[in-house]
Amino acid sequence: ALVNRQWYEASLDPILQTNTVFHLLTPFTSGSTVRSFGLRKSPNLVLNDMDGSSRSKEIIEKACQHLGQHLHSLSLKGSDITEGTFMAIVPHCGNLRRLDLSLCNSLFLSGNLLKKASHLQAAKKALANVQDLDLSSLRHLSDCTFNRLVTVMPHVEKLSLAGCTISYEFNPYPAGSKICASTSVLTFLNIRAYLEQQGKKLTSLNLSKTGLSGSPLGELAEVHGLAIQALNIAGNRDLTDQDVLALVKHQTSLTSLDVGMCGELTSQTVLHIQTYLPQMQYLNFAKCRHMKDLAASKFYTLPCLQYISFAECPQISSKALTAGLCVKPMTHLVSVCLAHCTLVRDEFVEMLAKAIPNLQELDLTSCLAITDKSVHAIAAFLSGLKHLSIAWCKRITDYGIVGLEKPTDEITQEEALVLQDRRGAGVGAGLHRLAGLRVLDLSMCQQLSDLGITCAMRFRELVSLKLNMCPELTDHSLVGIATNVPSLEELSVSQCHQVTDDGVTEVVKRLHRLTLLDISCNVRLTNRTLAAISKYCHCLHKLDVSLNDQMSHDALDRVQYHLPHLVSLQSRLV
Repeated sequence: ALVNRQWYEASLDPILQTNTVFHLLTPFTSGSTVRSFGLRKSPNLVLNDMDGSSRSKEIIEKACQHLGQHLHSLSLKGSDITEGTFMAIVPHCGNLRRLDLSLCNSLFLSGNLLKKASHLQAAKKALANVQDLDLSSLRHLSDCTFNRLVTVMPHVEKLSLAGCTISYEFNPYPAGSKICASTSVLTFLNIRAYLEQQGKKLTSLNLSKTGLSGSPLGELAEVHGLAIQALNIAGNRDLTDQDVLALVKHQTSLTSLDVGMCGELTSQTVLHIQTYLPQMQYLNFAKCRHMKDLAASKFYTLPCLQYISFAECPQISSKALTAGLCVKPMTHLVSVCLAHCTLVRDEFVEMLAKAIPNLQELDLTSCLAITDKSVHAIAAFLSGLKHLSIAWCKRITDYGIVGLEKPTDEITQEEALVLQDRRGAGVGAGLHRLAGLRVLDLSMCQQLSDLGITCAMRFRELVSLKLNMCPELTDHSLVGIATNVPSLEELSVSQCHQVTDDGVTEVVKRLHRLTLLDISCNVRLTNRTLAAISKYCHCLHKLDVSLNDQMSHDALDRVQYHLPHLVSLQSRLV
C-alpha cells in the first residue's frame, strides 16, 4: 500500500480488509477522514466510549453512512448514545452480523428504545442478520427492552448478558402469565422463555457475574431444544460441583466452559466434565482455589482441548500437570495459563515445551520457582509461541533470556552475542529465537539488566512489551528496544528508576507505532520526555506519567494539545 497509488487502491479490495478494524476517536476525527472510509470498505467499526456531543453524533452518522453497507461488526461499547442517534445509525447498517451495546446505559435509561412502531420496523429491516449480540453490563435493561431487541434480531446465535442485573427469584408476573414485559426489571423467567424460543439457534451464552445460582442453572440446562456450545458462568460464586454436574449431563454439546472465580468448585467439577464432555476445547478454572492435583492429572482424556487456565489455583502441582498435559499427546492445545501457580517447577515447563511444540500462548506469571532452565526450554522447543508472560519470576536472569549458561566471570554484550551465534538452535537457545512472538511480559524480573535486554530483544513482530519494575534497566536497554523491535505498539517501563529522558526520547523517535506508553514512577524523567512525546508520538492513545515529580502540568497541557487523539492520560501526583 506504500508503493504507489495503484498499489494503494488495490490494497483497499474488500477481500484484503476482512481483519481491518476502524477505531473512531470522536470528536477528533475530521470529515475528510470519515469520507475516505467508503474507499476502505472495512467490515469492522469500533465507536467505544463516545460522548454525547453533537459533534460526536455527526461524525458517527457520517461514518455509518460511508461504511454502513460494508459493516459486519459495530461496537458502541460504553458510548453515551441516545435513542435518536442509534436510530439514525441503524438504517445504514443492513449487513451487520455483530452488535455490541455493552455499557450503553444512557441508551436504555428511559426504557423507550424501539418503542415506536416506525423504529421497530426500521430496526427489524436493518438488524435482521445480526448473529452476535452483546448486552453486557447494562444497568437499565428490562424484560420489555430485551424483548424488543431480540424481536428485531431473530437470528441471534451468540448472546452476552454478562454483568447485567438479573432477577432470578423475584417474579413480577401473575401465576400462569405468558407475557413478560416488565419495564423495570430483567427476569430469568423472561430469559428462559427466550431460550425456549431461540434454543435451536443459540450456540453461545454469557451469564457471567449475574448472580446465577444452582437452581436457575439447572432450569437453563433442561430447556427443551437448547444445545449451546459455549457457556460463560464465571464469577457466580454460589455454584457447586453438583450444579455443574446437572449442567454437563444435559448440555452435552458444550465445547467451551468458563467457570472462573466460582470459588466453591472443586476437582469433582473437572471429573464431571471429563466424563460427560470429552469433546471439550476451552476450559477456564481461574481463581477456583479448591482445585487440587486430581483436577489436572487426567486432562489427556480431553484430546480436543485447545485452551486451559488454572490461574491462581495454588494447590496444583507440577507432578499433576505433567501427568495431565505431557504424558500423552495434546496436539490441539495452543494456550496454557498457570499464572500464580506457585508449585510449578522447571521440570514441568521443560516437559511441556517438548510435549506440546505447537503451543502459542504460555502464561507463567508469578511461578516463583522457575529459573533460566524453563526459559531455555521455551526458546528451544516452542518456536511458534506468540504470547509469553514470565512476569514476577524473580529467579530468571540475563543468561536465561539470552540462552547461555551462567559463566564464572561476567561477560560483555559483544561476547554474549558471539556466544549466542555459536549456540545456534540447540537446547539453551535464547528468547530471540521466538521470531513470531507478539506479546512479552518480563515485569519484576529483577535480575535482568542491559546485557539480557539488548541481546534478547530482537523481535520483528513484537507489539507489546512490559518491563515494569526491572531496576537494572537503563537507557542502553531502551535504545536496543527502539532499534531491534520496530513493530512495538505498547511499551511499559514503570518503576525503572535508572531510565532518563535520553532513553525515552530515543524510543519515541524510532517507534512510530506506539499507541500505549507507561513511564510512570521514573523519578529521573522531566519535561524533556513530554516534549519528545508531543513531537514524535502521533499515534499515541494512552500515556501514564504518574508519580514523575519533575514533570509540570504546563508540559502535560502541551502534550494534550499536540496529541488530540490521546484518550487516556494518567498523571497522578505530577
